[in-house]
Amino acid sequence: MKIYPLSIQVICIITLAIATLISHSSSLEAQTSRYILSQRPKPPATGTPSGNSTPATTRPEITCQDTDKPLTALLANNGSDFTISEYPKFWFYIPYASEEISYMEFLLLNGTERQTIYHTAVKLREQPGLIEITIPAEPQYALKVNENYRWRFNLDCEPDRRTEPDLVVNGWVRRIPLNPQLENQLEAVKPLQYSIYRDNFIWYDAIALLAELHFAEPENQEWSDAWANLLQSLDLEWVILEPFAESELLPPEL
Repeated sequence: MKIYPLSIQVICIITLAIATLISHSSSLEAQTSRYILSQRPKPPATGTPSGNSTPATTRPEITCQDTDKPLTALLANNGSDFTISEYPKFWFYIPYASEEISYMEFLLLNGTERQTIYHTAVKLREQPGLIEITIPAEPQYALKVNENYRWRFNLDCEPDRRTEPDLVVNGWVRRIPLNPQLENQLEAVKPLQYSIYRDNFIWYDAIALLAELHFAEPENQEWSDAWANLLQSLDLEWVILEPFAESELLPPEL
């Protein structure tokens, strides 16, 4: 029996089938990517969602000493800074020693910036470094789901507070709901939830959790490496070796 080579028609059919399979696979990948993107929380619908993580001088003359590192808020500052906490934590780098600071305060405002939700004075106990500010777990301070909030951190080096603060950093935060899928992911990776927070743009919680792990066990290489990698991803490499600085929250001066 003589065997003939495949006809042109058969070759065309096989080629078409392969092309269809590749096209279907690419389409499925694209649909999966679109689905993943659709599941990501949307940035705050505000005029300036990113705020300023490093300060601008607000007085005509600079009253604070020049420093190699600026007053800085630890956040992504890209319009996607979220939290799932009713009472989130905020981290700041303070470049001055306590004797160089006249007054510091933190304010949490509603989305229109017309109502103050929380207001506290902040006192650095000794050396420069990283401080944590936690919103008190009281109902009147709780962040509502899917609402935007504006925060400000003001620092004065001179005692005259009748004018604008010497230095200001500010930004936005939005509390998003904890859905079952996210809750299951967080439960499955304890105590490494910071990676889930990071991947879902929940930066406030990622920073707060990893900072607490790192400073609770500064000799733990895993936490140190994770802390360094997180700060590098936020372009904050220069903060990596900064120490935790003791501070206290006091009634604000009105």
